[in-house]
Amino acid sequence: MKPFTLLVGLAALAVAGCAAFFSVTGLALLFSGASLAVMVMGTSLEIAKLVSASYLHQYWHTTNKLLRFYLVSCVLTLVVITSAGIFGFLSNAYQSTSLKSDVVSREIGVFQSKITQNEQQIGQLNSQMGNLQQNSGTLLGSGKVNNRLIRSIDNRDRQINKLSTKMGVLNDSIAVWNIKINEIKNNNLDLEREIGGFKFIAEAFDLPINSVVKFFIFLLIFVFDPMAVTLIIAFNTALQEDRKKKPKKVIEEPTIGISIEEDTDQMDKNYEIYGDEEKNEELVENTTNTFENTKETVSITSKAPYYTQPDFDWDNKTLWINDRHAIKYWMRMYNGNQKQLDKLKEEDFKSKTY
Repeated sequence: MKPFTLLVGLAALAVAGCAAFFSVTGLALLFSGASLAVMVMGTSLEIAKLVSASYLHQYWHTTNKLLRFYLVSCVLTLVVITSAGIFGFLSNAYQSTSLKSDVVSREIGVFQSKITQNEQQIGQLNSQMGNLQQNSGTLLGSGKVNNRLIRSIDNRDRQINKLSTKMGVLNDSIAVWNIKINEIKNNNLDLEREIGGFKFIAEAFDLPINSVVKFFIFLLIFVFDPMAVTLIIAFNTALQEDRKKKPKKVIEEPTIGISIEEDTDQMDKNYEIYGDEEKNEELVENTTNTFENTKETVSITSKAPYYTQPDFDWDNKTLWINDRHAIKYWMRMYNGNQKQLDKLKEEDFKSKTY
């Protein structure tokens, strides 16, 4: 296996494993009443999905059409189920953070509404004070000073002082509530960091934060599990290519050596043991006549088949298409199948002329 093929395989297992984990966990969260059973079911389906994808890639041409259609449908359906599980996992993760953020927002909202009410009251008191001060200035500017005018001005001054006191109390309350808001924010800085990126994107595009989160989740599920399946198929393809480029091995059969002198000596010993010297002489004479032109050891060597030679031309089908041993070798070494063989035989038959 080449290093790149191994890298593809590891990447496929990593992506498929992560997708399976997110999917199974998400399905367990969706069906929390029977989470363990759902996790077992989801794990088995994830394994079956990857095995089915590999099987379809390797045996596509030899698989029955009905079985092929069913397996493709199952793989696509399981991809959708896995994506739904991933969506459930990611949305649940966001919801847990979003609920905490909502609680914090409601706490801040309570104080913020009080601050708004106080600010409105302060605005009303300011307008009242402005009217009283304006009336006092008008009375003093008329030039007619008497006891009644002085008492009226004193009353207006007392009212202005009361209004000022109320405004001071309201401003103090606003300051206290702002401090509480800052304390709540400081206590939830980690929560702000978790969803801060989504808030920034939502504010940049003037969209609700929930819409931004859904968009990112859909992007992830459209890439995650389909990428796992395609990487598994790519790994199978790389393995097949590696097998095709693998150097062919020349199978050599052992050499059998036959020595006339050793064979004759053995026969002499056998016949001397049994005391039949005449038969021994006759057999030696026949053996000598058979190998009368041979004085050295004769070696019978079985040469390697022609189709195992490195320079054998497999494109020339007439050299091997009718040799069953060559066909078996071709199927084993070049991943051939019966359908491809029938096609080659049909082409060879059409090319012949009579």
